[in-house]
Amino acid sequence: MPLDIIINSIAITGLILALLLYRISKKSTIATKNPDFKSTSKSGNFRGIGEAADEPSLILRNPKDVPDPSEDFIKFVLLEDIVDDKERQFFDSATNLKKPHPLLMSLTRNINDPKELLNIIKNDPELVVKVIKIANSSLFSMRKSITTINHAIVYLGVLQAKNIAMQFALERSSEFVNNEQKRAYQKIWKASFLASSIGLLIAKDMKLDNSAELSTRCLLDYLGDLSLLSIKPTIAKYYLNHSTHFNRVKGIQKELGTNSAIMGKTFAKNAQLPDQIIDSIGASMLPMVDKLSESKLSKEQQTVVVFSYYVSRITDLIIFERRIDNINLEEISFAETICDSFFHSQAQIEHYGLSKMNITLRKSRFRQEVGSLIEKLGFES
Repeated sequence: MPLDIIINSIAITGLILALLLYRISKKSTIATKNPDFKSTSKSGNFRGIGEAADEPSLILRNPKDVPDPSEDFIKFVLLEDIVDDKERQFFDSATNLKKPHPLLMSLTRNINDPKELLNIIKNDPELVVKVIKIANSSLFSMRKSITTINHAIVYLGVLQAKNIAMQFALERSSEFVNNEQKRAYQKIWKASFLASSIGLLIAKDMKLDNSAELSTRCLLDYLGDLSLLSIKPTIAKYYLNHSTHFNRVKGIQKELGTNSAIMGKTFAKNAQLPDQIIDSIGASMLPMVDKLSESKLSKEQQTVVVFSYYVSRITDLIIFERRIDNINLEEISFAETICDSFFHSQAQIEHYGLSKMNITLRKSRFRQEVGSLIEKLGFES
C-alpha cells in the first residue's frame, strides 16, 4: 500500500478517535453523592425518562458576564424537616384538622379510561359543576356549551379533566379568610394548571412514557404552597409581590420554620396518597440546593423530581415573578435565567438525561401553545 494512503488512513483514524474522545468528555461529570441509591424504581411508572442526553448545552454567555449567585443563596440551608417542637405541634394539629377531599386519593391514580374518571367525579356534585364550568370557560374556547360531565371529560380529555377535578379537590381541603389569601390561591391555581400543561407538552414532545403522570406530578409540586397558604394566610404576600422562587422559599422558611416541600409531604401523607408521590413531593426542593442525589429516591424517581422542579420554576417566572410573558428561554440554565433557583440546573439537566427538554423549549410550535394558554389564563398585577 502506498505510503501517502497509509498516512492519510492514520490521520483519519486519529481524527475520528479525537472526535469520539471529545464527545465523551462533553458528557456530565457530576459524581453521584450517594453511591448506594437504587438505580431502578419498583413501580416503573416513568419509563423512558432520562434515557438520552444527546442535546449539548448552548454557550449562551461568556462566563465572565454571568454573575455569581446571591450571598443569601450561597449561605442558605434548606430545611428537610421542622426542627422547632412548638412549630411542629402547630402544623401537625393544623394539617390533621383539615381533612383532605375524600376523592383526592382516587384522582391521583393512573386513570386512562373516561368511564373510570366519570365514576369517580360523579360522586361529588360540586366537582361535577366545577369541571363543567371550567370546560365552558374562555380557557378552552368552546363554541357550543357543555352541559354534562361526560361531555366535559370527552372534550377536555381524561388527563385535563382529572387534573382540574384534583385542583378543586385540593381547594375544598382549604379555607380562605381574606381577599389576599384568595388572590394568592388563584395564582397558585394558575401556576399548577400551567405547570401541568407545560409538563405534558414537554413530556409528549420528548416522547416520554407516562407523560400524563408527569403532568400530574408537576401540578402536585404546588401542593405544599396551597397547604401553607391555607394554614398561614400572612404568607400570601410572597405570591403577590413578584418574589422570586428562592426569596419566597427563604422568606417563608425564616418566618414559619418550614417550607412547601415539608408541608406538601405532610399533606400528601394525610391524604393517604401513594408513597411514591409522598416521597417525591418531600424531595421537590432538593434540586435547588443540589442535594437530590443524597436522597433515598431511586435514580428514576430523582429524574422525575428534576423534571417537575424545572417545569415549575419556569412556570414561576411567568406566574409569580412576571419575568417573562412566554417561554422564550433557549435552555434551562442559570446563565439564561440569572435566577438563583436555576443555579444547579444545567448540570442536573445533563446528569439526569433531560437535555432534550431544551430542544422542546426552542420549538416555535411549543412556544405558541404555551403562549395561548398564558393569554387565556390572564394575570393580575
